[in-house]
Amino acid sequence: MIKSKRPNKKQGFASLGLVVLLLSAGAIFYQLAASAPRTPKLPEPSLKALAKEKNIELGNFAIANHLDVKPYTDILTSQFDFALADNTPNWYFTDGGLRPTESTYNFVQMDQVVNFAATNNMPVQAHHYVWGEEKWLPAWLKEGDYNKEQLMKLLQDHITTVGQRYSGQVREWTVVNEPFTRQQHLFDLNDWWADNIGDQSYIDQSFIWARQADPKSKLIINDFNNEGINDTSNLMYDYVKGALARGVPIDGVGMQMHIDGGHPPTKDEVISNMKRFGALGVRVYVTEFDVNMNDVKTNAAGKDEIQGNIYYEMMRACIESKVCDSFAYLGITDSETWYNYIGLADPRPLMFDKNYRPKPAFWSTRVALEQQD
Repeated sequence: MIKSKRPNKKQGFASLGLVVLLLSAGAIFYQLAASAPRTPKLPEPSLKALAKEKNIELGNFAIANHLDVKPYTDILTSQFDFALADNTPNWYFTDGGLRPTESTYNFVQMDQVVNFAATNNMPVQAHHYVWGEEKWLPAWLKEGDYNKEQLMKLLQDHITTVGQRYSGQVREWTVVNEPFTRQQHLFDLNDWWADNIGDQSYIDQSFIWARQADPKSKLIINDFNNEGINDTSNLMYDYVKGALARGVPIDGVGMQMHIDGGHPPTKDEVISNMKRFGALGVRVYVTEFDVNMNDVKTNAAGKDEIQGNIYYEMMRACIESKVCDSFAYLGITDSETWYNYIGLADPRPLMFDKNYRPKPAFWSTRVALEQQD
């Protein structure tokens, strides 16, 4: 008879350790799987279907490094009509930026967003051809000691190259971003292009070059702090009125609508402002909507309620103005908001929380879209 070999004590402990290790790994995997964000079950019809009945399209941020994150893309494609290419068109941002040197372009990330949108039958709204935020401009440009003529030529080359590459693939471009708030030096902001060119002549020319590069895309001038009637929106209004008289091809004005939850504009003042722009012959686009609740002094439930009311009021303003073509949000969940990168503790600005659960802002947006006019 052949006797089975009895494992020695050392082997027994090794086997036991392996079993414990496997069981522990399984438990950890189960916990991670159970806690991993899942695509929420959202009601029908979708937000974009409701908005279509109001002749409005909804957009959201197609973040380049989130295009393989299924909860994010599930919500983006099911609830929103179009994709925002935000950041990726900047001269300098992640992955070296769109313009790493004077003579080269890097289209990798922009291509990813445009290809994702095409695969999912989503139009693209791109931000921006020109933005005077110095930190998003490459060192070679800022340190190049270019004169006005050279800077204008660099702008023309940039807009022409990028516009022609994506001709027919980008439905709307924000051509120039934040020229009026920076003209006012709000929040100590400066317009690098105006400061170095010596004037704002680059704005007219940027629109002319953008139209030449892609005759079919809609061209938008974009800013913040312009949703109500104030010094910023008055500067924008006067510029647009004069530019149109000069034959500058401006199709629309963009209102970023980064709303301070403690000091939101009223629905009526936003409607009045939108209508006066519409009377000039341009359309209105809400381009980067969110509601920052960081400084609102109440508990979490109170913040959510206040925020939900603001989401409702601003959507109703867009609907009731009759000149607002689209409403775009700068992100889906609170974990991806840009406010997280400027040191705010609790901005919670978007309609889904960090675990992809819809917040009152989502439901109030539905109510605004379902409401009979």
